[in-house]
Amino acid sequence: MANDGGLIATLEQWFASALAALTSGGEQVFKTADIWRHQIAATSAGLEAIDRYAPFAFVSYQADDAAREGGYDLRQVVEFVILIGVAAKEAGVARFGDANSLGVSKIRDLVIALFDRQHPGGSFKCDEIYYTGSVEVLDTPARYVIQMSFETSFLTV
Repeated sequence: MANDGGLIATLEQWFASALAALTSGGEQVFKTADIWRHQIAATSAGLEAIDRYAPFAFVSYQADDAAREGGYDLRQVVEFVILIGVAAKEAGVARFGDANSLGVSKIRDLVIALFDRQHPGGSFKCDEIYYTGSVEVLDTPARYVIQMSFETSFLTV
């Protein structure tokens, strides 16, 4: 997907591409892995969209913070969130998985292993990516969604 070439947009695309390629046991982990474009809303139709996209991973820029280094160089800390969701027919399977399908519990582990302490590559002028935590977004018998947070930083000289 084309973007404006800014660091945030480029990193969002890097996250989404890595998630789209993620496999477990030779199978794709996500049916849908993309940049967040408001694919799911907090409405009943949005809950139905979970079923259409799941298992999914949607990446979005969340926030940033700034500090000053020696020489008053700008240090930016940029946070990204990944919305992870699973839908299942049997109660609890979306959260815990079963012998036939991954739940958010295992997918969370895979996503942390994919990104924590990783660098997106030589063309990116940022530090390694760090996992900073997760929060539960939705917990129903058939659907489970969490929001995972990752950050990186870079100097603007």
